Amino acid sequence: MLSTIRNNLAPRHLGLAGLCLLAWVFIALFRFDNYGIEEGAALDLLLNWSIVHQIASPVAFFGVPDLRAILFIPLDMHWVGSLIAAKVYTMFFLFGTALLLYNWSESRHGSEASMISTSLLLIAPISLMQTDAIGAGVYLLWAFAVAAIFDDLTHASERTAPSWLFLQILICAFAVSLHPMGLALPLALIWRWLREAGERKKAQRMIVSLIITSAIMLLLRWGWYGMDASAANPLSVLADALIGSPLLHAANGWGMGLIVADLGLVAIIATLLIRKLDIDPISLMLILASAIGALHADHAWVMIYWATTLYLGIPLLIKLNERIGWRGISGQRGLVLIVVMIIVVMATSAAKNSYATRQMELKSDTDQVIAVLQKEAEAAPVDQFIAASQWPARTLLVTRRDVLPLPPTSTDIQDFEAKIKGVTHLAFDPQQKNRRDLARNMAALSHKYETIALMPGGVVVKLKQTASDTDKNINHASSH
Repeated sequence: MLSTIRNNLAPRHLGLAGLCLLAWVFIALFRFDNYGIEEGAALDLLLNWSIVHQIASPVAFFGVPDLRAILFIPLDMHWVGSLIAAKVYTMFFLFGTALLLYNWSESRHGSEASMISTSLLLIAPISLMQTDAIGAGVYLLWAFAVAAIFDDLTHASERTAPSWLFLQILICAFAVSLHPMGLALPLALIWRWLREAGERKKAQRMIVSLIITSAIMLLLRWGWYGMDASAANPLSVLADALIGSPLLHAANGWGMGLIVADLGLVAIIATLLIRKLDIDPISLMLILASAIGALHADHAWVMIYWATTLYLGIPLLIKLNERIGWRGISGQRGLVLIVVMIIVVMATSAAKNSYATRQMELKSDTDQVIAVLQKEAEAAPVDQFIAASQWPARTLLVTRRDVLPLPPTSTDIQDFEAKIKGVTHLAFDPQQKNRRDLARNMAALSHKYETIALMPGGVVVKLKQTASDTDKNINHASSH
């Protein structure tokens, strides 16, 4: 019986069993409250939920959503209002992307390097963090992998305008809408098609289509509403690739970030020197995205940079170990095993610590500001709470009340007061340069608005209550 099982048990079965075990770990470490979601993802979910429920919602005023909203349609048709379903949905995208990247890497570097790179990517703390936040990093990696497949199919087609070309355009629009790093996709494909000498007509159509699509999405999404704020020190956020959530460690972990940055730079430079112009689309996308994302250092960039480091660096590490190693497994793979074990120990330690985030209900600086609005919403009657927030989608998701974007500032205080008429609460970060004019406007209205929370993540300002408002709140509290 054991021999029969052994003969019928293929390596892919063990891989699927490993993914099932990893899925259980991910779900156990997910947050089950409404905090920690990326603003862009929250907007996409709320937009779909509003359409499915056919109710009026202020999300239409929040800005142009990214195209994740299209991918969320099947999810929202069956699990409307469920954040945990959205996180599991994102987890499936992560696992599917890992399998696609494994197939690509195996064709380029062999099964050993592919297996190690994919395993380290899946257990990396940044992968869990991006999945839990329904982050853009997971979907960008998926777009890169799918775009490479469509590119190969387009090259293999005998038609000058195959159907794969139009799917490629959709993937390009999707990637550019998510993040500035999405520009790496059209740039990499344009570079490849410019070097295509045998199919000029097809190449011209592809290049023109990619340029037009990218230009349209740039006009629609310029500023990329909903992205996480860029870190002041890219090295500090880069350290999260290995040491996990910033809620669990000090913000001065730039030393580990420097190590990750150096490893990635070595892998990128060595790949460019070895392959020169003969570089495949996925490798070029990862390299370009890592460079572009450094201009806006957030966790989506960290995930792309870490994936680049793994898939380009592990094959080089194996080759280096073979050159300098001695005979036997310790000599041929000793360096590789040491590096892998260090990363695995750090990843498992970070996963263990991440459980504390859920148990202790830890919140980021921004989420602490939103939590103040949640308490205010619970204490106030429905008709006495209308908030304007710097993070309107996340705030609406938490408070379940009407939330609007921040109003435009004005040099005329009376004009500004007219713009915020009816707004009872405002939440924003006055330390940001683009919010200082708003802070000055609110300071000029200090006789009507009071500060109820001043925190590292921002400030919450509340309309001062009149006697009639106080009576309404007392009646509301007594009715409950």
